[in-house]
Amino acid sequence: MNNKGFTLIELTAIIVVLVAIFLVSFPSLLGLAKDNEEKQYNNMVDNICTAGKEYIYSNIEKYSEEMQNSGIIQIYVNTLISYGNVDGSIINPKTDESINKDTLEYKVLSDKSLNCTYRD
Repeated sequence: MNNKGFTLIELTAIIVVLVAIFLVSFPSLLGLAKDNEEKQYNNMVDNICTAGKEYIYSNIEKYSEEMQNSGIIQIYVNTLISYGNVDGSIINPKTDESINKDTLEYKVLSDKSLNCTYRD
């Protein structure tokens, strides 16, 4: 009789090897997912900060006093959404929530450039 199949011991050994591979690779996969989430978050913040700068420079008359006095300019992301500078459907990858209530704070530096801080 020619049985073509695996024995219970062979199947158990294969399962043990697969579980060992999974256990060794799982922490690495979690690290990759977390790194990817961090990159997505940083890209989102960079894009929103850039959109805020464009909004400030296109509405310079509204912010001229702060620009002259090296002050702080605070913009709500809702403002950028309503003016079309930012897509309103963007989701924060860290919190999985909409960004519409978040704020940007720009410190006007001595050379009149803007340093952005994103607050979620």
